[in-house]
This record gives sequence, structure tokens and C-alpha cells, in this order.
Amino acid sequence: RKGAQNVLPFRYVAAVRAAPQFAGLLDEGLRLSVEQLPELDGRTVIIVDVSRSMEETLSGKSDMTRMDAACALAAFARGAKRVFSFSHKLVEVPAYPGLAGADAIRKSQDHGATNLGGALSTLYGSAEFDRIIVITDEQSADAVPAPKGKGYMINVASARNGVGYGPWIHIDGFSENVFRFIAARA
Repeated sequence: RKGAQNVLPFRYVAAVRAAPQFAGLLDEGLRLSVEQLPELDGRTVIIVDVSRSMEETLSGKSDMTRMDAACALAAFARGAKRVFSFSHKLVEVPAYPGLAGADAIRKSQDHGATNLGGALSTLYGSAEFDRIIVITDEQSADAVPAPKGKGYMINVASARNGVGYGPWIHIDGFSENVFRFIAARA
């Protein structure tokens, strides 16, 4: 517990995979770490890519996958939020805090195609929100529409040819500081 605020929140996801017997303590540490982040004002929708490409590691030396980083980011965002995953389809996921939230996102559907455009079109017709945050490796099998409201495209893979340009606010990286940036732009 001591020093929990100094551990990057996404590292807890990797730690629980390596030492599942400590899941309770790790989750408590994650919650303490996340308490340092600002709450996002208004209604936020977070949509997480759980396609097959998200199973790749962040780098050749990392034990963390793109999906680990994306699920952790979504789970520790603070404020009024709804969480969805996308691959073949759009699926709403309970917005559990902490490790349970990251696990729920990961297990929400099969990891296959990357239909971000279709997921956004479905979402736009069924949800009200002030901002949308897409956490992805920026690969899409279909055209990606402009954001509805404020739109943030967080690229956890830093792919060279991503989809999050134009009217999307594009962010490369997966640090918890992306939420400080988003909160400051509100």
C-alpha cells in the first residue's frame, strides 16, 4: 500500500497476471493510485478496442499487451462514464473500477475484427454523452466517422497510419496522464 501512488496504474494489470494470489492487495493499490487522477466532468463514453491486434505486446521487451494498457486506462478513468468494447460488434461493459473493470472489458467479447466505424455508428444512435474516448491501436476495417461531441482517440500502439486524425483529438501513449490532459481541456 505504501507508495501505491508512485506505481503506474496499468502495471497493476500485469502484476495480477504474474501473481494472482495478490489480486486483492494489487486492486487496493490500483485504487489508491487512481485516486490521484482528476475526475472527468460531464458524461463520458469510453470505447475500448478488444480486436485481435490488441493482443500484441507494447514492445519487444514488454510483457504488457496493447489490450492490457487499453483495459487498464478505461477501468481507472474517473467520473460519470459508460464503458463499451468493440471488435466484431459494440458491447456495453459494466464500469467496474479497478482490476475488475479491466477484466470485464477483456472478457466482454471475442477478440476478432476491428469494426470501429460500425461500433461508433451504433453508439451514436443509442447513447447520450459529452465526450467520447476511443482507446485503440488505430486499426479499423471500416471508415471511422467524426466524433459526436468532444472526441479523443488514444493510440496505445503508436501505429504509423492511424485512423484518429481530422476532427478527433489524437493522443499517442497510454499513461494515466492522458486523463489529466482530457480533464484540463474540459
